[in-house]
Amino acid sequence: MKKLRVLVLVTLFTTLAGCSNSFVYNQLDWLIPWYLDDYVDLNREQQRAFKEQLRALLRWHRSEELASYVAILDNIETDLAQPLTADQVESWANQALAAYERIEDRMLPIAFELGRDLSDEQMDEFIAKLQDDQQELEEKYLERSDQEYIEDTTENLSENLADFLGRLTEEQKSVIDTAAAGLQRFDAAWLDERRQWNVTLTRLLQREPGWEEAIKTALRERDANRTDSYRESYKHNAIIVNQTIADVLNLRTDKQNARLLDELEDLRRDLRKLIAQGN
Repeated sequence: MKKLRVLVLVTLFTTLAGCSNSFVYNQLDWLIPWYLDDYVDLNREQQRAFKEQLRALLRWHRSEELASYVAILDNIETDLAQPLTADQVESWANQALAAYERIEDRMLPIAFELGRDLSDEQMDEFIAKLQDDQQELEEKYLERSDQEYIEDTTENLSENLADFLGRLTEEQKSVIDTAAAGLQRFDAAWLDERRQWNVTLTRLLQREPGWEEAIKTALRERDANRTDSYRESYKHNAIIVNQTIADVLNLRTDKQNARLLDELEDLRRDLRKLIAQGN
């Protein structure tokens, strides 16, 4: 039930890191089942049970996790007071990854319980959607030329940074252009690993005896099973991206700095409001 977990995680993190909207967060117990409907049609009893478990997950997230997000934002603001290094940017990513993994751990039992309740027809529907998603991603990304890959990467980096800084300067754009040209193309390796994972998951979701423990084992071993070329490309690109973010932030203007601090404070304010509502 990897897709179910990813849907929850993406929804949580895009809400908190991207839109700073406490109303949307408070509607997650409605929004997430709505997204899930794109992958499998649940009957009324399955929907009820899933929503109950989801509400418990969100109560835990509000009471125990949101304060750690405030701490991450505090750390970022402290780091911004001095020239940034790539290592500091990497530490932000590692803190976010740790939060992601904590939600994964909490979501897995919910996914398993739902998986036990699905009929064979529902499970077939879910697996077919996984395969459709894979095909759509391959058609979207693998057909790009190398130049299109660089252009897309440049656009993504620029837009993500501009969300917090506002309009980028020509010097900042030049830094991003140089970085994008130095990245190793990673989409084929990522999609190949994703395809292999879907093959493994499809086999385990036949729900033979011991299937839940088998999925847990496969999840633990997923990183170890990635190829050396995958690891090397990922590491190479991560180093460049971390350094690029540090460089662009170090080049921020006074106006960009004011906007960045305002964005961080807005996020922090929303998080504190959510924590207070939970209490």
